Amino acid sequence: MGGTPLADMPEEAKRIIDCAREERVQLRLMGGLAVRMQCTSLPFCERPYSDIDMMGLSSQSEGIYRVFGRLGYVEDKEFNAIHGGQRLRFEDRGNRRHAEIFLDKFRMDQTLDFRGRLEIDPYTISLSDLFVTKAQVVRMDEKDFHDLFSLFRDHKIGNDDREGVINARYIAQLCAHDWGLYHTLLRNLGRLPEFYDHFKLDKEERDSMDRRIWILRLMIIEEPKGPIWKARDRLGERLPYHEEVERVGGEE
Repeated sequence: MGGTPLADMPEEAKRIIDCAREERVQLRLMGGLAVRMQCTSLPFCERPYSDIDMMGLSSQSEGIYRVFGRLGYVEDKEFNAIHGGQRLRFEDRGNRRHAEIFLDKFRMDQTLDFRGRLEIDPYTISLSDLFVTKAQVVRMDEKDFHDLFSLFRDHKIGNDDREGVINARYIAQLCAHDWGLYHTLLRNLGRLPEFYDHFKLDKEERDSMDRRIWILRLMIIEEPKGPIWKARDRLGERLPYHEEVERVGGEE
């Protein structure tokens, strides 16, 4: 497998992951393209996409370079020299876009560790991880809420990582160890109903969304918390609880 990057972004993302699999390299799609790949209610979840964002492992950096070299990409040497310990970027000059690969961890408003989580789905990060990467944004915009709606519309809330299931137990456990993530997710879940009219949900869809939001919020709130978390909870927003980052890559 090699040649020139495809113009069709979902197909190109699959081509990259298939090539990586041949090289025994773990790459999984994330961001808006991953939402699109996981959702069935097209055209609702369809929206513009600019770049291809993926998650990989720092231990496989050499293999990642090899994969993108085979597929016709050009290394962004300046970016990789500065950020190569955490992220890599490769240019698709023919289609005027790039592929960006987060290594081990997704570092945006909150930090999420993906080591040991990349084998759940063959092409994307898991539904649960995909949900968290979207819901962890402190200053969400319409695009972020659109992606959350797309995930909730098409998938059930459950307690494992089966296909088509958002694993509420896993999300609740993440929040029980990170007060900032807990606070941000609950706030964003509470805001979702504000967009029912904007996204033109009918009564059946609203009722379904209400149930799923209620279940997920309840599981996050009721998950047992340790003494360190409780001490942090008493301080609330008086201490910083998220990173101030420029929104590049991993957010599409």
